[in-house]
Amino acid sequence: MTKAELAKLLAVLAASYPKFEVDDLKVQVWHEMLRDLDYSVASMAIKKLIALNTFPPAIAEVRKAAAEITNPGLLLAPVEAWSEVQDQIRLVGSYRTPSFSNPLIDKAVSAMGGWVELCRSEEPTGVTRAHFLRIYEGLAEGEAERIKTTALLEQVGTRPQLIPLKGGAAGES
Repeated sequence: MTKAELAKLLAVLAASYPKFEVDDLKVQVWHEMLRDLDYSVASMAIKKLIALNTFPPAIAEVRKAAAEITNPGLLLAPVEAWSEVQDQIRLVGSYRTPSFSNPLIDKAVSAMGGWVELCRSEEPTGVTRAHFLRIYEGLAEGEAERIKTTALLEQVGTRPQLIPLKGGAAGES
């Protein structure tokens, strides 16, 4: 995304949130942190955040929303993932191999002792469900963070870049 495209998105945020002020430094920092995103994806992410949030988003929230847009199956809601597990228990049972739409569901099932153990569990359904949701949510958050970090490292290379501040070189007091 170009700096001009980002400036348009920041103008949309400023129009949507009266206390969100745009200046040259904000444009520079936001561009540095979001320039690897496709403009159309960033625009959709900003629109989604405006529709859902009372306060203006942080850069991290824009990146997370963009990751959800570009990887919708990967960041399935925990309750939807549990619903898929229940469907597979009913459809294939413990003697066959389930097929999940999302690799994180497989990881969560494995963390609970595996497919056969989950199917044959004598724990009350509510307890098993709560345990799965907690595990899956942690995995999804970790994956979202991994996606954001990977994109950021690809953007800046593997070394951090300092943004020079007005009035002196970066790192000077």
